[in-house]
Amino acid sequence: MHTAVAIPCLNEAATLADVCVSLGYGNPTRAPPPDTTLILVDNGSTDETVSVMEAIHRNHPSAVILGAEPDRGYIPPRHRGALLAKEMADTRGIPADALLILQADADTLYDQNYLKAMKTAAASAPGSIIEGVAHEDFSFEAAHVGYETRCTAADAVIAGLLVPEAEEVILDDKVAGYRLSDYLRWGGLQREFDRNGEEIHAETSRLYIRAKTSGAGRVRAGQAIAYPSRRKLEADPLAYFATAGFPRESRWRQRWTLMHPRVLSLDDFERPDSERVIEGAAFVRQIHTLVLFALLPIHVQVALGTRARPPAGSPLAALLHAVEVNLNIVRTRPGKIFEAFFQLADEEPQLFVDCVHAVHAAAS
Repeated sequence: MHTAVAIPCLNEAATLADVCVSLGYGNPTRAPPPDTTLILVDNGSTDETVSVMEAIHRNHPSAVILGAEPDRGYIPPRHRGALLAKEMADTRGIPADALLILQADADTLYDQNYLKAMKTAAASAPGSIIEGVAHEDFSFEAAHVGYETRCTAADAVIAGLLVPEAEEVILDDKVAGYRLSDYLRWGGLQREFDRNGEEIHAETSRLYIRAKTSGAGRVRAGQAIAYPSRRKLEADPLAYFATAGFPRESRWRQRWTLMHPRVLSLDDFERPDSERVIEGAAFVRQIHTLVLFALLPIHVQVALGTRARPPAGSPLAALLHAVEVNLNIVRTRPGKIFEAFFQLADEEPQLFVDCVHAVHAAAS
């Protein structure tokens, strides 16, 4: 199976070369990984990203493809990478079901066994999305124990409501992969917009939800380890904590900034009174976690007929009842489900309060 690793690049001059080296590219004295093509897609960079891309291409001209996508955003450059992979496959006579496309990010370092582990997992799983493991750098965990402790404490409160990992529908874009034939059959990555015209993120998760309606599976490549940059977390630790790392739309971020004009540092999580300081953010984190890892997957299962609704009186029942189940929406516009649950959190937060209180009551 041939593999195409597609990386969207927007002002990534500081990190791109190291990322490519971690994938086996960048050293002109060493051959690149066998049966693998690296695809770099510039998304309108204004720094030296294109120069870095060109240098990598010069080192391995037959194994690196350069592309450009002027339409800014998460989805356009990823989709362009898939189209370039298809062009390459067509030119070389590689069947669509024999080409594995791996999504990667220009600020994530990949373990030396990453490509092999993803290929191994994909070889026996046609019709499935393959997902590696994004792991925090161990030095980060050691240096920021307070942050990790607060995450664990907030998540533990609602852990019993979350679906098992095998039933999750949220995938990490930077460690996901699929066969070209499946990507085309599922309709590819698609842009969706909310009622305010803002783009809905979680593109690979939405692709997977659509794919599930045609029987797609999800396989975890546990040995495919990647180490993402912490720059978004470090830029605003409290917002990142509150969203559980999920990329919210700009309107939400604007409201958050108005409510939290002072940006906390990671050191603030080490303070003895940090639990009190972040109490409100911990509840927002619980809302995000419930939406992403309980409400969304259960809603999809109910729509697909693989799960019954929770009985009345259970903690999640009122939340799930508030969003209408529509299989056609799941099949064609799953971003609307994300929007509906987050809108519910904005307009009726008391439902989430009642849910968390019910969990506390059951535990006691």
